[in-house]
Amino acid sequence: MQKRVSVEKAWERKYPEQVVLVITKNAEGRVNLMAVGWVCLVSDEPPMFLLGIDDPAYTLELIRKRGEFVVAYPSGSMAKETLYAGTVHGHREDKGRKAGLLFASAEVVDVPILADAVANFECRLVTEYRPGNCPLIVGEVVASHVNTDDSVRRLVNLGKGYQLGVTGAASSL
Repeated sequence: MQKRVSVEKAWERKYPEQVVLVITKNAEGRVNLMAVGWVCLVSDEPPMFLLGIDDPAYTLELIRKRGEFVVAYPSGSMAKETLYAGTVHGHREDKGRKAGLLFASAEVVDVPILADAVANFECRLVTEYRPGNCPLIVGEVVASHVNTDDSVRRLVNLGKGYQLGVTGAASSL
């Protein structure tokens, strides 16, 4: 049974939702990262991500300028760093250094991957859309990486107000 409610009330029921770290780099080589919850796969041939990134974000500025970025799925142990990356603006902060995360060289793009992430996807910008108030970035995956430890669990947003954590084990149908 369903009852009609406001969109905001219904959104409270969408959790858990995924969260990723989008990694970029400026012309001087400073690494920037931003937590993004509005993310989905939009193609598997070729593989592509869709990201919703607010206009004033330094991450969006760097993606537009450089045309490449990394989508990293943070591990459950990265909650504090992910919250920092999502609540501090990168225009004046060196978030790549201050987050305290370990980065490694990517294979195709000139942006580092997150060494201890569950998975990393190197992406090149394909296009940008604006169907509403938030720009949508489409990036093609040009290389992908996974953590060698299969037990590393993915960080998710468990609820309103950035309740970051991990969910239970997956069940099979």
